This record gives sequence, structure tokens and C-alpha cells, in this order.
Amino acid sequence: MVRKSPDPDVSLYALIAYYLRFLRQKHRMTQEEVGKIIGCTKSQVSKYEGGTRQLDEREADILDQLWDTGGILTILLRYAKLGVDPNWSEKLRKYERTATTHRIFSTNVIPMPFQAEGYARSLLSAGHDACLVKDVDAAVARRMDHQAAVLADSPQIWAVLDEISLRPMGGTAVMEEQRDLLLRLGGERRISLRVVPENAAPHVGVDGSFRHFELPSGLRAAFAGTTLEVGRVIEGQREAAEVVVRFERIAARSWNEDQSREWIAGMRT
Repeated sequence: MVRKSPDPDVSLYALIAYYLRFLRQKHRMTQEEVGKIIGCTKSQVSKYEGGTRQLDEREADILDQLWDTGGILTILLRYAKLGVDPNWSEKLRKYERTATTHRIFSTNVIPMPFQAEGYARSLLSAGHDACLVKDVDAAVARRMDHQAAVLADSPQIWAVLDEISLRPMGGTAVMEEQRDLLLRLGGERRISLRVVPENAAPHVGVDGSFRHFELPSGLRAAFAGTTLEVGRVIEGQREAAEVVVRFERIAARSWNEDQSREWIAGMRT
């Protein structure tokens, strides 16, 4: 099945996908031929042309040289990364559900998939007050279902939470429920949960939260941003690998699992 080219007016990422197909067809090449040149499968090239995945800089550079474009694919990709991919939330949810290994760093709130229902409701209610969430009950239900799906296949999860992300986001009952969930999940063998203390700052995570995913295919992906309609999914393998190094640098400044568990048990509720 041939994927339909995205509308190039939607975003720079869509323009890259549209132009990639245009160039391939202009040079009378098949997706399989292009895949062999850049080192991926025909299916992957189809995803690039359909806009469901993005070229990385290495691949863009190879194709720029192959088709003598003057570097236009690389330039477009560079500018696209400065903006927002309109499909980022859909891609993020897909990677969260399918990844075999997650690395999560959060600076300001307890992240999914660690949110208790009351905690999630507090956050989404704040979003409703800011006109970002229309139906709080429906949004809470979707979040709980999504969290269950993320945990369903027992992925390995390595999480580091900034101490400030564990501040109260609701009443005592809400935070007690949240604390108990963190302790339960953190006690599972497949989940490592650590806290980086406030006095560890400055560190390389002070500028924002991020995630890294290892996928069943062996590929990597990452995400940087927030849940307030701003975010970027990183699919370039070199850049995604650099996110792991960033994560490990922060993890090296955190308390160990036992120390973190002790702190969470006594966290302010």
C-alpha cells in the first residue's frame, strides 16, 4: 500500500516528506533503491514519504549529495527541528505504548506512567481552567487507559525525577495516593525510580524534561518538551543516542534507588 504524501503546507516536516517523494520520482528511483542507499528498508522510506517518520541528518545529507540538491533536505530538516511537529503527540503515544525500554527524566511534574488518578485529575483540571482541556473526566479516563497500555507489556523503565517534580499537586489524600503508587511501582523489578535532589543543580536536565525509547525493531526515539501542546519527537538515531548520555549524566547526580524510595516514603503530602 502506497502512503499518501502529506500536505506540504501543514509543516516543514510535511514539506520534507512531500519533497522526498518528488525527488525520488523525478530521478525514477524506487523506495527500495533509496532504502539501500541510505541504509534502511523500503517500508522505512515509505514512512519517510508519508510523514510518519523523519529522515535523520545523515540520511538527508546522503540524498542531498545523491540528487545534487544543494543541501536543501538537510537545511529543511534543520529548520524543522526548530519548530513543532504537529504530529508529535500521536508519535509520542505510539512510542510510549510500544517501547521495550523507557528512560524518563521529569523536572516539574510526576510523569506518565506514574500518575495516580487523583494526581492526573488535579493536573487536567488545571488544564481545563486554562482552556486546554475540554472534558476533564474523559481526559482522565484516556490518561489512565494509556498508562495501563504503557505498562501492559512490562517494559523496562528507568526514571529519574527532579525533587521539585514531587511537590504537592493536590490535597493530602491525592498526594498520599500518589506516594503509595510511586512506592508500589518503584518496588517492581522492571522499574527503577530515582530522585535527583534540588541541591544537585545545576545539571544538564535543568532546561526541561525528556524521554528516550528503545523500540522492538532495535531503533531508538526520544521526546523533548511538555504536555501543553509543545514537544518534539526525535527519530534521528545519532541524536536519540545522545539523549541516553544526557540521561545518564543526570542519573549520576541522583540518589540511589533505596535512598530515593526512603525520600518518597517521607515526601510532603
